[in-house]
Amino acid sequence: MGATESTNQIHEQLNHDDLWTSASRLIDRAGSLDALRAHRLQFLALGLWREQGRTIPDSLLDEARTAAMMTVGAPALLKRTRDAYDGDLMLMKGAEVACAYPEPSMRYFRDLDLVADDAPAAQRALIKAGFAEVAASHDFSQDDHLCPLSWPGLPLLVEVHRQPSSPTYLSTLSAEEVLSFAGPSATGIDGLLAPKPAAHAVLLVAHSWTHLPLGRVSDLLDVLAVLPASDRAEADALALRWGWERMWRVTLATADAILDNSAPTIPLRTWASHLTDIREPSVLGSHLSQLLAPAVALKPAQAARGISWSVRHQFGPGPDERWLTKLHRVSRALSNPLQSKSQHDRRLGRNPWSR
Repeated sequence: MGATESTNQIHEQLNHDDLWTSASRLIDRAGSLDALRAHRLQFLALGLWREQGRTIPDSLLDEARTAAMMTVGAPALLKRTRDAYDGDLMLMKGAEVACAYPEPSMRYFRDLDLVADDAPAAQRALIKAGFAEVAASHDFSQDDHLCPLSWPGLPLLVEVHRQPSSPTYLSTLSAEEVLSFAGPSATGIDGLLAPKPAAHAVLLVAHSWTHLPLGRVSDLLDVLAVLPASDRAEADALALRWGWERMWRVTLATADAILDNSAPTIPLRTWASHLTDIREPSVLGSHLSQLLAPAVALKPAQAARGISWSVRHQFGPGPDERWLTKLHRVSRALSNPLQSKSQHDRRLGRNPWSR
């Protein structure tokens, strides 16, 4: 190893250590355990509190045991998927990102996201090998992934993706394109691929904006955890190539603002202010994030189209939902728009931490 390469690795390690120091400061700001759950920081907090000798709530210890089962079970399940299918399989998000955390169990995940070169063929191969579909009644034809799969006795699910997730108002990335930026998985599973750091960071941003644009601090931590500072220029180039440059730039600027106390971005002054305070987003804030995200992610000439899509998505029924059910949900949300999103979900009988 040359002197320059060695020095760069030392700098990267220092930057990585600074990231978790900044994360610890954010955890100290949180007003409640539910706020940490909302940002998926509860397991990082658990490690910090153990170091500090603090009493750990029983509910968090129960969650941590489940997370440990996921972490322990992931390699065996990944090996089964790799052995079952002969084509290219690329692991993204949860279990792959967890390898960049101080301890893998500190990064929440409940499924394994795999991009396949031929998703239907991979799905068939896994079912033939003993995996079972767990939500076959849902129509997945318009989703990025096929019906989730389970293996008997393991709590994790496997999702085979046709393509990586990205907001509908932005360009779609094919499996062939993303697989061209693949390397070996950090899990060490022989033959299993993962996106190279720059590509993975940009893909993580696109996935988070699909569901919760700038919604959780953990999404920002994931991006910086997998992306060495020396690879930022490559990530910038990929975001430009894929037509995601505005979304990428505002996410990176927001992450820097939160973790390095740089100038706040427009979202931090509006819908994403809960990131700075480490508090739960409100019902209103959650809806505003979806409605306003296209205005930030798109060029001005395209923003109106993106916002129009968001309005239809926010106020129209879901794929398996009737209009009457949707109107009931909207009326419940409007009755108390400033309550926390978790309280709203509980009122509707949903698990607030399931997504």
